[in-house]
Amino acid sequence: MSTWHGQYLQEGCGGYCGRVQLTQQPQTSTGCVPVTNGELVLATDNEGHVGAGVTDALWAQGDPAARTVYGYASEHSLALVSKALIRAFYGQPPTFSYFDGCSDGGREALNEAQRYPTDFNGIIAGAPALDAIGLVGFLEPWIARVNTDAAGHQILGPDKMGALHTAVMAACAGPDGLIDDPRTCNFNPATLRCPDGQDTPSCLTPAQIGVVGNFYRGPVDKQGHNLYDGGLPYGSELAWPTWDFGPAADPNATRDSIAGQLALNYYDYLAPTARPGQPKNLQDIAFTSEAYAVQHAASAVNDALNPDLSAFHAHGGKIILYHGWADQAIPPFGTVDYYGAVVHQANGYANAEQFSRLYLIPGQYHCLAIGGGDPQVTPDFVTPLMSWVEAGQAPASLTMPTAPGVTPHRTITVTPTNPLISRTATPPGANNNYHWIGRYPVKPATS
Repeated sequence: MSTWHGQYLQEGCGGYCGRVQLTQQPQTSTGCVPVTNGELVLATDNEGHVGAGVTDALWAQGDPAARTVYGYASEHSLALVSKALIRAFYGQPPTFSYFDGCSDGGREALNEAQRYPTDFNGIIAGAPALDAIGLVGFLEPWIARVNTDAAGHQILGPDKMGALHTAVMAACAGPDGLIDDPRTCNFNPATLRCPDGQDTPSCLTPAQIGVVGNFYRGPVDKQGHNLYDGGLPYGSELAWPTWDFGPAADPNATRDSIAGQLALNYYDYLAPTARPGQPKNLQDIAFTSEAYAVQHAASAVNDALNPDLSAFHAHGGKIILYHGWADQAIPPFGTVDYYGAVVHQANGYANAEQFSRLYLIPGQYHCLAIGGGDPQVTPDFVTPLMSWVEAGQAPASLTMPTAPGVTPHRTITVTPTNPLISRTATPPGANNNYHWIGRYPVKPATS
C-alpha cells in the first residue's frame, strides 16, 4: 500500500503447470530487494487449467482451446487482467511491467517477447523450453527409453553418479573447479568401464556406458540425424536422479521419472497423435524423421522459436536470457543456438546487445536456485533488468554468490555470451552434437 513504486512483475509457471503458486520470491531473483521487501505488484496463473502436478496433462485431452491457452495465450491474458486491476486499485497503470519465468516459464517469457511484444518492458527467460515439442516429444522419452533394458528395468541408477561426475569434472573442469563450457569437454565414459564380471558404484558396465553415451548424445534417428538440440550436458550427472531416472528400488523407475512422465503425458494428451483411451508406453515412441514431422505439426502452438524480436525491441523492451551449463532437465544448447539466431536476425551482436543479453552459468542445474548446482549460486536478474529498463544501465558481468550453506563460500562472475564466437571443437565421436541453428527460421545476416 505504501511502498509500491509502480512496477508490476509477472511470474511464469513450470512443467505443464496446472496450479497457482505465487512465490513472492521468484526463483531467479532470490536477492532482489524490491521483491523481498514487497515493493512490487506480483501475479501468476495456472496457464488456464487445473492439473494434479506439473507432469499431468490430462486437462488437455480433447480440449484444443485449453491447449491453445497453455501454448501461448495465458500470460497475455494475465497481463491484461493484472494491469486492469492495478489501474482500478491504484488509480494508475503500472509504470513498468516485467516478466520472470524459468523452464516452461522461460518458454512463456519468449512467447511474450515474440507474440505480444508490447506487454512487458523487461523480460527474463530462464532455461526456456523453447522447443517444447522436441523436449517432451523426443528428448524426455529418449532419456527414459535408452535407460530401459529388454525386461523394462532401469540400466543406470543413482549409485553410479558420484563416480561418473567425479570423472567428468577431473577431465573437463578448469583450474577454478568449473566446467565453463561443456561443449569443449572430451570425456569418454568408457574410461570408467568395470572389469569383466564386476559391477560396483565406482565403475560402469558396458550397458551403462551405452546409456551414458546416449544421455550425452541426445535423441537421433537410425541414420544419426538429430531430433533435438543436443543431449544432457557434461557436469549435470549429480542431478540426473532428480529428473532423468528414479531410485533403483522402483521397478518402473524410468517411466516414473519426471522425464518419463512428461513424455508419456505429452503423447497421451497433448500430442497431435493422442487418442483417448489409448495410452502410450515408452516402447511405442518412434525416433524417426517421420515421427518428428508429425509431432512438430503442433509446434506453432507450443514452441517459442521465432528469433525475430524486432517488435519487442522497437517497443523499447529489454530481455535477459539465462541457462545453467549443467541443466539436467532442459539442455542449454538450444538456448545458445536460439540466441545465435536472434543475433543473426538483428544483423549482428552489437545490434542484439541493444536489447538482449544471454548469461550461461557454469555448474548450474535446472532453474538455478530451485535446481541446485555444482556449486549452486543464487543470482538476481530482476535488479539488473530493472536498472536497464528504467535507468538505461545495460548489464555487463554479473557476480553471483553461492547459496547459503555451500562450502566453500564463493562467487561466480558471468559475462554476457556472444553466441557467434566459435568454440573449441570436440573430436569426432565426442559430445559434439550441439549446433543446430537451422532449426530456427532466420533471415540471412546483412552484416
